[in-house]
Amino acid sequence: MKKLFTLIALCAMAFVACDNTDDGPTGGTSNQNLQLKLASESVMRFGVEGGQGQIKFDLVEAETEAQATRFSPVPAPMPEATTKADWITDVRIGDGVVDFVVAANDAEERSTSITVKYGSQSFIVMVMQDGVVVPDVTFNPTHLGGTYYGKMRTRGFDYFVILSDMQPKAVTSKPSNATEYRFDLYASEGSAFNSTHRVPVGTYKLDLTRSGEPGTIDGFKDCSYLFDANYNVTTYRDATVVVTEDSIIADVTLTNGEIHHVEYHGSTVMEDYSEPTYADVYPVSQYTSDINFNVTGGYISAYYRGDYFGIGMDNWFLHMIEQKAGFSGVYLLFDFIVPKSVGGWENQQGFVGEYNIFTETPSDYSYTIGAGRLRDDSLQLYAWYLYCVGGQVDMSKAAPLRGGTVKVENTGGNNYKVTVDSFDDNGNKIQGTFEAILGDYDNQSCD
Repeated sequence: MKKLFTLIALCAMAFVACDNTDDGPTGGTSNQNLQLKLASESVMRFGVEGGQGQIKFDLVEAETEAQATRFSPVPAPMPEATTKADWITDVRIGDGVVDFVVAANDAEERSTSITVKYGSQSFIVMVMQDGVVVPDVTFNPTHLGGTYYGKMRTRGFDYFVILSDMQPKAVTSKPSNATEYRFDLYASEGSAFNSTHRVPVGTYKLDLTRSGEPGTIDGFKDCSYLFDANYNVTTYRDATVVVTEDSIIADVTLTNGEIHHVEYHGSTVMEDYSEPTYADVYPVSQYTSDINFNVTGGYISAYYRGDYFGIGMDNWFLHMIEQKAGFSGVYLLFDFIVPKSVGGWENQQGFVGEYNIFTETPSDYSYTIGAGRLRDDSLQLYAWYLYCVGGQVDMSKAAPLRGGTVKVENTGGNNYKVTVDSFDDNGNKIQGTFEAILGDYDNQSCD
């Protein structure tokens, strides 16, 4: 009764028109001015009887979509279409179409992909076929929610995905009477600082070892599970999630042996209710006047995270506490972004420099910090002025840094001086110096 949809690796079966001087698309001789566009559905489903299928595509030349002009007939070299599935036969590519035949199926449901490639451009189309095995449960969610966490001590970027029959809430809660399938996916690409987070196209398999590698689903019980309408939690024994441009299809075997088929169609941009805008937090800053501070004898912890944000830059996360004993006093948090050329983990002063705080995505991330914000209504991100009492953050004394500069200087040995010239989301100035010794120093990168 076990049913899984597996994205099968692709092998080349090229149908290329060329001459003695043309190596075709894989030889790098495609017209670089042409753009390959899928012109039909990205998911095709067939019954057990099989049948003929057709994928439509366009090669267009334009600077904008409105100016797009389709080439007909398609100029040489032709795109190529490939698949490794032996039940997909007679793959033929013509003028803007790929024709193929799906064999009859007398076994369990199955899936594969056909890749259409032109030079360095490509798209995939999922081919899904019914089988004789019927899942115990079929679920068609209407909403896609979740949040993006970046990466830390993993090679994959973390997307927490919620497939629900109701509008999702924050990831720490769920609507009443909702059924939700939750998957903690690790992808090869990140989306830090984007206004929206789109789930990357690909196939993800449940990983009970929690490797955090791209293409895996975190198998930990608190990360990937079924949350039913009665608030019962059931974990997965096996799971495969296939993401296309406009669908997410999951096949899950629960720990109780039930087989569930989950099929969502729609935008793959997560409805992210766990990262409110500043205005949603009434506002974030709790201050009504300027903040001035002058700390000496503080303590700094620095953590190198490699390309944590997936932007080709290094990240240093620093937190600074005025009194390490009892963890009390002024508490500063910064996510510094520096060029790879600084030297990474090997340069223990790699976070020294002057940083600009941004709210809009900069053209160059070198020596910048994202403006402070909240995730899950409580987790401080990027740049914050805080105050701690007995190891606890006093949220009545919390303010995000929304702009300005932060300067970090080495004053000799393990001693550092941090100068802040900033403001919060209420327009209050946040200014001061923080002199401290660097104590904790750790590499949290898997780059």
